[in-house]
Amino acid sequence: MRLLIFGKLIVVTICISLLAFALLPEATIVSTLKMLALGTVASVAITAFYPDLRGVRSGDTVAVVTDSAIPGIIGRIGWAVDNGRKNEQIKITLQNGSEVLGVIESYNGLISPPKIRVIYEEKLVD
Repeated sequence: MRLLIFGKLIVVTICISLLAFALLPEATIVSTLKMLALGTVASVAITAFYPDLRGVRSGDTVAVVTDSAIPGIIGRIGWAVDNGRKNEQIKITLQNGSEVLGVIESYNGLISPPKIRVIYEEKLVD
């Protein structure tokens, strides 16, 4: 997930730098490289802090796990029903349509969605 954010930001940075190089008569190769370097640093910084500032929003894909030791990639996939931040309880709708209550353990990693630890899951007994 963070790789996608970083990729989008770096493409925007490259486009802006090249556009400035093409349109500004005083722009040089060195100034363009400086703009690219500044844009790369800004992209890395935004990618590092954006998930912590945003939290988990309603409709986001999340990984639901039963134990905090399990990696988020292994968990079941669901969608957040509520907005929340780290260590807050939210409702999640799973792929089979059932709802669970969980605590946000961690925000998304490089490729994994946010990890939610299940607190309460209602199971139907046949």
